[in-house]
Amino acid sequence: MNSRDSLSEMVFDSLTHVTPDGRWFSTHYDASERRLLKEMDEHGISKAVVVALAEYIDNDFVLGLCERYADRLVPGASFNPARFSTPNEVKRAARASLENRPFAVLKLHPRLNRYDPLGPCCLALLEEVASWDRPLPIWLCTFLHYQGANLRKPLVDTLHDLAGRFPSLKFVFLHAGGANILPLAQAIRDCGNVFLDLSFTLHRYMGSSLELDIKHLLKSFEKRLIFGSDFPEVSLGEAMDDFKALSMDLDKSSRSLVLGGNLTKLLGLG
Repeated sequence: MNSRDSLSEMVFDSLTHVTPDGRWFSTHYDASERRLLKEMDEHGISKAVVVALAEYIDNDFVLGLCERYADRLVPGASFNPARFSTPNEVKRAARASLENRPFAVLKLHPRLNRYDPLGPCCLALLEEVASWDRPLPIWLCTFLHYQGANLRKPLVDTLHDLAGRFPSLKFVFLHAGGANILPLAQAIRDCGNVFLDLSFTLHRYMGSSLELDIKHLLKSFEKRLIFGSDFPEVSLGEAMDDFKALSMDLDKSSRSLVLGGNLTKLLGLG
């Protein structure tokens, strides 16, 4: 199935990854620039956010890639607050490496970098970014659990706490909390600074009871949902076909918001 045949709206993918050598950790996935652009062409993806991963994919590499394709690719920086011993060190490093640079978003990956988002160093980073004249929207991975993790609060409470502590920051909660998507949507309903990104979760839970939850949110929470793939682990074609399957009964205006309208407005690109 070519999802381009039945979805004519502008599509803006919120989450993709590209590596310099095209390898994706120790997997078989192809994370090359060539593959991303090819799939964007094949499936009618107008724009995509390409994010760095602190300690794994360099910020400058992502910035250079997106500058070469500035009409199609949007750069996302990444930062690991767990690298630093004190909150003040975090703030100084963030100012030096991120402030006033041409990144559109800031990706945080607590699971990969092994920290609690409510820890003092991550909170210091968010305080620093919130103090800037042009704060970067925060792309936060919501898969927080890892072996040995000792989270201060449960996942939904953690994310709700962050949204409330930093009302001046815009958050995109990547993967929408996975299996917690419905309780997370309920928790942040009153937090107008938060959007839920459907990347990975949309594909991972096809065929499960979460299909009903996602369908319900597409109809009732469409102004706060954002389409994404999580390329290369989910191909753009898979993500588009999954979205099509769950949005068959959705009206065109709601579908357009999720596929690109919400993200375009959030990033001030149109």
